[in-house]
Amino acid sequence: MRQWGFSSDVPVGGDYNGDAITDLTLFRPSNGVWYSIRGENNSPGAVQWGQSGDRLVPADYDYDGKTDYAVYRPSTGTWWIRRSSDGTHFGVQFGNASDIPLTGDYDGDGRADFVVFRPSSGVWYQLLTTDGFKAVQFGLSTDIPVPGDYDGDGKHDIAVFRQGIWYLLQSTEGFKAVRWGMSGDVPVSVRYDE
Repeated sequence: MRQWGFSSDVPVGGDYNGDAITDLTLFRPSNGVWYSIRGENNSPGAVQWGQSGDRLVPADYDYDGKTDYAVYRPSTGTWWIRRSSDGTHFGVQFGNASDIPLTGDYDGDGRADFVVFRPSSGVWYQLLTTDGFKAVQFGLSTDIPVPGDYDGDGKHDIAVFRQGIWYLLQSTEGFKAVRWGMSGDVPVSVRYDE
């Protein structure tokens, strides 16, 4: 067994170097550094990107097969992306302080989209790389968003977990409710990395 990180670190696995192996990666909120042990050769790495209070939203935003370092800063509603393809970075203002940022490819073009769930209204706001802006009413303020590709069509579906029931709005198969779990359970959704 190998000790990696501290109890205050946040695990954020992903394929940051494009070798098709998930890297052991941690984000340290106290200094905004991502620490990795990468792929099959176990080489260490560290990247400064973010700050305390940021929400982590790593995904492949530039469609190069590598997970990009990315954070959502609630205080400004801004997504800060560090592109793995060329090392450049950019910010996109999309959301507000109370929104929950979510990663995923909702339009099926291979690139992560900017998506937030607004608990106060139950609305999913999406800024899709191919399909543009969409707003979808789906959920209650107490729901836990759990997006994923539940119908296997290559697009992330809108979904929430509510007291042991998964409510899905699938892109090809439509609405579905599945009882799996109990009230108080913590659902784990698939994070978009490809």
